[in-house]
Amino acid sequence: MSTSAAVAVLLLAALAAAGRGAAALQCGQVTQLMAPCMPYLTGAPGMTPYGLCCNSLGVLNQLAATTADRVAACNCVKAAAGGFPAVDFTRAAGLPAACGISISFTISPNMDCNQVTQDP
Repeated sequence: MSTSAAVAVLLLAALAAAGRGAAALQCGQVTQLMAPCMPYLTGAPGMTPYGLCCNSLGVLNQLAATTADRVAACNCVKAAAGGFPAVDFTRAAGLPAACGISISFTISPNMDCNQVTQDP
């Protein structure tokens, strides 16, 4: 697996905000969109989420519009996260807020993807 797959962990941050059609989101899209956030997620000292990272999360948020899309993206993230112990899940959990995105769940390595729903 590549380091861009670990970035998929960030995807969870963007998964729970929109509302759209059938699950069309694929793992390749998720990892590609999360790649700009990897330096932050792996704990680079003094690193804060920057424009490209937050912009990518916004795009992912729009793409993960339905519950089915968010569940699919969550499963992509869980599959990728297992191979990347360097991801700082405290940073991952705080990424949505740092980027000004509101989601209805906490990002963690043992998140139950079946619990991913639309925002209230």
